[in-house]
Amino acid sequence: MEFDVDEMKALESLYSAILALKTTEELHLFFEDLCSRNELCSMLHRWQILELINEGKSYEEIIQELAPEESSIDVNCGEKDTKKGKGRNATKVSSTTISRVKACYNNPNGGYRIALGRLKGDTN
Repeated sequence: MEFDVDEMKALESLYSAILALKTTEELHLFFEDLCSRNELCSMLHRWQILELINEGKSYEEIIQELAPEESSIDVNCGEKDTKKGKGRNATKVSSTTISRVKACYNNPNGGYRIALGRLKGDTN
């Protein structure tokens, strides 16, 4: 992704704010304020996909894991459906999302690899 100079300054400010938070509870409160429920669910689903890819799961296994009782691959993120049908908080775990996460996962210099490595205790 490319950003202009002003956008990069704003992103750096956002990243600094995230790095200033000290606990998962502080992060949760911040992301609840920053993101809509759908945005947060989308990020959550990408992370879940990443963890399953990291475990060596196939596309079909990922779908079964994230939507085991559904014939489609809608994931609701824990909210009940609204009266109008599908809940506003429902997001799709699509083949495109799985493919994109996998492509990023396969980048040895990407952010996913850095985060996974740090969670495993790598200090680099």
